[in-house]
Amino acid sequence: MSKHFDVIVIGAGNGGLTAAATTAKNGLKTLVLEQHNLPGGSATSFRRGRFEFETSLHELADVGPAENPGGIRQLFNSLGAEVDWRLEDTVFRVVSEEDGIDAVLPTGIETFANEMERLVPGCRDSVMAVFDLAKRATDSIGYFAGGKVDPQVLAAEHTDFMRMASHTVDECLDALGMPKKAQHILTTYWPYLGVPTDQLDFLHYAFMLLRYVGPCPAMPYMRSHEMSLALEKVLLDHGGQIWYNSKAEKLLVKDGAVYGVVVGGQEIYADHVIANCFPHNAFSTMLDEAQVPEQALKLANAREFGLSFVTVYLGLNRSAEELGIRDYSVFVERTGDSRKQCDACRTLDDSGYVIMNCLNKVIPDSSPDGTCTLFFTGMYFGDCWKDVKPEEYRKLKHRIAAEMIENCEKKLGINIKPYIEEIVTAAPPTFARYLNTPQGTPYGYQNERWDGMIPRIMALKDEQVIKGLRFCGAHGERTDGYSSAYMSGATAGRLTVNDVKEGK
Repeated sequence: MSKHFDVIVIGAGNGGLTAAATTAKNGLKTLVLEQHNLPGGSATSFRRGRFEFETSLHELADVGPAENPGGIRQLFNSLGAEVDWRLEDTVFRVVSEEDGIDAVLPTGIETFANEMERLVPGCRDSVMAVFDLAKRATDSIGYFAGGKVDPQVLAAEHTDFMRMASHTVDECLDALGMPKKAQHILTTYWPYLGVPTDQLDFLHYAFMLLRYVGPCPAMPYMRSHEMSLALEKVLLDHGGQIWYNSKAEKLLVKDGAVYGVVVGGQEIYADHVIANCFPHNAFSTMLDEAQVPEQALKLANAREFGLSFVTVYLGLNRSAEELGIRDYSVFVERTGDSRKQCDACRTLDDSGYVIMNCLNKVIPDSSPDGTCTLFFTGMYFGDCWKDVKPEEYRKLKHRIAAEMIENCEKKLGINIKPYIEEIVTAAPPTFARYLNTPQGTPYGYQNERWDGMIPRIMALKDEQVIKGLRFCGAHGERTDGYSSAYMSGATAGRLTVNDVKEGK
């Protein structure tokens, strides 16, 4: 068994697999260490009875059709990772009690804007302005990602970016003159970043929205685990190794530089380590206290953990058509005000907010004939659960699950409970056990105005506080989300390849 590698990747989650596939494809001797017995982290599935459930992916942004691929399809194509994509023809349905909204929004920028105008007359120009600004921001983000920022270039070539970069979603939409009802529809996707729109950076949200509406979102035919297996195959086909049931126990650091890890009591050596794990975990459990850089401590103390979920998986013994379920992704909300929604996530009361997905609407044969699966998501900050006693836990999560189901039945006018054949409920403690993340968050660190995607991309080099050690994943520079994690891993992999080539 070899003990020397060019690069060691800790964790076979989305970011780690992409990083490893990138380094292996570029000729680096790559080892992946994964504490579980299969790849993927959140990108996996599980079975109950005759149903197979998608664990966490709602939909993947920036895929698009083969003839006009988005960034994610391009990334997988460039690595040679083959995935059978199934495209969606709508982005979401939103049902908001307070705003009196029940709307289905289509894919495609022009058709999306036209439907927005039909729903809220007079809003089309402001909606198109959002997409136009997002397109311009794409070039700016690419410039920042290069790592060398010239103030004169910023002033001359990225003026729109400089005007918008310090403003929130609400501030910019107000400045564009968009009516509040239209704003509430346009910002339906805010939970995918876990930050209310009076706090969320406008460019970040516009950038994400463009990638959902423009290329059109998709799901892998064999659920998200298909992507994990495709990336694992790229790694193995290019000579890489992946050790399952192998938890990285310690980072080996000397004179401020990493030189390997300890796994199973053995030292495995590499001058480059990419960690697809929470920096909090790495610095608190994998290093001696004296080895933790001061900058890492400052960042850890300044950052808040992101949202977590209660997720309910239902296998129903009726088809979606029989139940009257018409849409794949439905946001059911009491109010369209994201600040009110987010504040409700800090208690264990009924928030009145549910995201409901029916995979059969994108992949009809994803469950047996005459059946369908539903996937409910409610959002909660993980620290809400800190005072829940063990004997109360099961009763509490079942109460929340029942409330989510009843909210959807009432708001959508459908019957679900009589047809439940299988039900599984996962709460933040479930995700904490499986993902090994603080408070069970799959989101990473909370987006803040000082610590959102743009500031993190600009400070990417400064966050490499130990030579040879990089992080990737939902807590990285692109923040949370599947697409962001894949891109984060690709960036970490490319930068590591460059370091090796330059002898750094």
